[in-house]
Amino acid sequence: MLADVPKQPDGPDETPQVGRRPSSPGLLFGIAGMWIAVGIFLWVSLSASWKLIPAAVAVGIGLFFLRGAFLTVQRHDERADEG
Repeated sequence: MLADVPKQPDGPDETPQVGRRPSSPGLLFGIAGMWIAVGIFLWVSLSASWKLIPAAVAVGIGLFFLRGAFLTVQRHDERADEG
């Protein structure tokens, strides 16, 4: 069962990885772009006064995916420097 335990960071500068394998950064960037585009579309297309709420939620979800994409790229660069 030790093979299922995620690798712990060796030092304070190494980014920890949760799970087995990170998603593709391209996929995460694409999903983030789609959510941000949905937020912009909602902001422009809705006529109600509360349009800010669904637009902000959609953009926020996109920013979470964008953060995940950047962390995946950072982890990949850290591993490339080691090897």
